Amino acid sequence: HSYASTFDLNFEVKFNEKWSAFVGLEADDETTDPTAIYNGAYIQYQPTDFFAVKLGDLTFSEGAFVAYYDYDDPADNAAGMKEHDIRGLEIDLAGFILGVGFGRGDNDWADEEGAKVYDVHAAYEFDYAGQHLRPYVDYKSFQTTQHNELHAGVEAGLSLGGFGFRAVYGFHADYLGDDGDVVEGQDWTSTAHAFLVEPTFEVGMFDIKTTAFYAFIDRGDAAEDVSDLDNGEIPEYFFVYAEPAFKLAEFIKFGIPVEYHTHTLDDDNETAATFDVGGRIYITPVENLEITAFGMVDVAVQDNEDDDALRFGLETVFSF
Repeated sequence: HSYASTFDLNFEVKFNEKWSAFVGLEADDETTDPTAIYNGAYIQYQPTDFFAVKLGDLTFSEGAFVAYYDYDDPADNAAGMKEHDIRGLEIDLAGFILGVGFGRGDNDWADEEGAKVYDVHAAYEFDYAGQHLRPYVDYKSFQTTQHNELHAGVEAGLSLGGFGFRAVYGFHADYLGDDGDVVEGQDWTSTAHAFLVEPTFEVGMFDIKTTAFYAFIDRGDAAEDVSDLDNGEIPEYFFVYAEPAFKLAEFIKFGIPVEYHTHTLDDDNETAATFDVGGRIYITPVENLEITAFGMVDVAVQDNEDDDALRFGLETVFSF
């Protein structure tokens, strides 16, 4: 029995045609009363439609899970790169994005006292006639010889009528430049190649969302909970999800999610896998109000009845 609460309050101020500013507050935790905290602020100078400069507290993420409901918060999970918060500068020029700054918040953990994380992010955004392409690279330094982090990859998408297809390739690496000094005789360099595909289809009163994800992970000599790959960014090495849904009325939709999860980053561990099936009811009685009720049965793939579970709950989201 658990609660989860999320609150976002964002202010956007336009001073004139070229200057604007943003300030955000956030509260997000598995409780009924999460603490609201500062979530970033920046000023923006945009003299033309194709050029802008931002200065302040910025956030970058790539290759988020969009179709699957349980991993769709890029603050926690992503196939490409979960959120990196920096304090610095961003330049947007005709689709090219460059961000440079020092890490802040959870992105500012360093190995040595007094060391300051810095982060460089680059991406190119291409959109044309329903086609989407976004290559990206992010380099994060912990200001130590052995501990540097790299994310790179590409996100692509296609939208044609009621059919949509989205794909992400993400490369993750940490402890780059490890020369064995972290632990004598051990190489802690860890890498992962992540692949995500999300086909969707909608026609009339019927739609279906699907997701397939697989990650090839090599931790080197690093143990679990030591490699940065164990920070939740990659939630599990393999899962598949499909949810056909039927609109029963203008504001009520019923979905039947069917899922397979490995629940582990270790592809040699087959004991944690489950097959999940259930129902989800989506109610949107008025604009900007969404109510989702769900019930799921999780069945352990192995003969381990202790892993069987029944889950149900309710989520309400409103915006103003």
